Amino acid sequence: MVIVYRSNTGFTREYAEMLGRAEKMKACPLSEAQGKVGPGESVFYMGPLMAGHISGIDQAVKKFAVKGVCGVGMSPASPQVLEALSKANYTSGAPIFYLQGGWAPKKVGWLKRRMVGMATKSMRASLQDKGGRRTPEEDRQLDFLIHGGSFVAFENLEAIRAWMKRA
Repeated sequence: MVIVYRSNTGFTREYAEMLGRAEKMKACPLSEAQGKVGPGESVFYMGPLMAGHISGIDQAVKKFAVKGVCGVGMSPASPQVLEALSKANYTSGAPIFYLQGGWAPKKVGWLKRRMVGMATKSMRASLQDKGGRRTPEEDRQLDFLIHGGSFVAFENLEAIRAWMKRA
């Protein structure tokens, strides 16, 4: 199996390369995969989320034998996030996973910063309104939404690695 990925700000690439090293697999950007991944070769696809859609998934499903899919986004992992991801992305029966990546406002253009700002406005306002009553976790979340940060961690790959051992 080959890991094929698309990454905008580097979080998905970081996970793909980390997973590739751990499982002794090639990790290849989607833009280069056409010439490097043979027809019918099994692929695990990873891509960043854009409005709930895994970027590049449509191309990957058309070009490769996608056996598993992973979306990488800003939200903490939860059953609700995974359910929404499953409904919004066609994966041709392949299992779907979710990893929390990060937010890098300085690496994206004005339009994406604006879109993320609008999408997270109520959450930021709610956290700011709490003032000194925020928990340490809420302080971290507010700082993340305003300044960015990374939640990429090897431990987050556990479910994907377990699935790969069974697949």
